[in-house]
Amino acid sequence: MHDAYTPTFFTRHNRPLRGVMIDNQPWFVGHDVARMLGLQHPQSLHRRLQPHETQRIHLRYATESEEPVDVINEAGLYKALVRFGHPESLHLDSWLTREVIPTLRDQYAPDGPAPRRVMMSWQQRQMMLLEWQGELWVAWEEMPRLVCDESSTPLEL
Repeated sequence: MHDAYTPTFFTRHNRPLRGVMIDNQPWFVGHDVARMLGLQHPQSLHRRLQPHETQRIHLRYATESEEPVDVINEAGLYKALVRFGHPESLHLDSWLTREVIPTLRDQYAPDGPAPRRVMMSWQQRQMMLLEWQGELWVAWEEMPRLVCDESSTPLEL
């Protein structure tokens, strides 16, 4: 039987991005990356990457079902951002490097005294938090989004 990986789901503009750690390296579902870059034919992404930047794996879901998918590594991800120049690429790059990849790495890091990033779902969106010394911490730049959301009234502190 083959190894199956349980993906971590990230969401940006209602589009999912599934990521897994393979041999301590982040890998992402190519079809999800292609959708985020607005590619009409997701398979074109794999044709433009080197063989060592892509592989086929099985993802396991909570329903005990498995799905074969093509994944790309971190280098392939950044290559795709540059090569397929999407208008959102700059913001997408920032989101990937500041939230997605560190969170994925932290999930698979051994438990210890160091702070680690965690994702929390709250009011139909995901938030990045820092877990440290048994407490959850919010990044200062996230406070405006937390305190005043367009779809709700301001929170009282």
